[in-house]
Amino acid sequence: MNRLLEIGFQIAGRWTLVEGRLSLELLRHGSQRNVLYAFVSDGDVKYVGKTTQKLAARLYQYGNPGQTQKTNVRNNRLICELLQAGATVEVLALPDNGLMHYGQFHINLAAGLEDSIITLLNPEWNGKPTALPDEVESSTPAPPLAEFTFILQKTYFRTGFFNVPVDHAEAFGKDGEQIDIFCGDVNGPLIGTINRRANMTGSPRIMGGTGLRDWFQSQAEMMQDIRVTVQTPNEIHMDARGS
Repeated sequence: MNRLLEIGFQIAGRWTLVEGRLSLELLRHGSQRNVLYAFVSDGDVKYVGKTTQKLAARLYQYGNPGQTQKTNVRNNRLICELLQAGATVEVLALPDNGLMHYGQFHINLAAGLEDSIITLLNPEWNGKPTALPDEVESSTPAPPLAEFTFILQKTYFRTGFFNVPVDHAEAFGKDGEQIDIFCGDVNGPLIGTINRRANMTGSPRIMGGTGLRDWFQSQAEMMQDIRVTVQTPNEIHMDARGS
């Protein structure tokens, strides 16, 4: 673990068990793409991987693996076994800051370091560097957690927020957490906040601020259906074309 910290890895979060299910407490780098990450238990590096997705989205797949995602299923089981035995499992991360170049060409830090780190540290869960092509699995988008539509009420249209239907409340993150809001075909997300205190039911209110308000007013009309796809608890995609 210390050798990873020495080259710039940071503790990004930790795995826990909540009612017998794997849960992630992510502290930093969740919205970063092109990240090298490691699972570390009591100082011992167990697994090293890389992702071109947002780190939060990639790690979500370990906590909620699809049946055909062998790496995700296996690591989920191994992490759970360590936690059940009383061990800690932390997530270390090293984002690519985009500063490394050879002439005019960007050097992909995650891709360049992964094999070398695995060869040198020989993490128990990796095997040979070429045995588990992590990105082959992670390049397949995870199925959405939920999909729903809401009616663009006058207050939503004028203010830049909306309330999540109670039936879909559990698909979202905790109160006060950041949420990335991808609107239509716009590149890059709006940064919003999850507010679970505004509604008596505890169902989230998604606060998108002036950015979401401007998108509502330029792309939709009041009382129109807006379609929402919940990709992860902290990432949604919105479509003004409705259902």
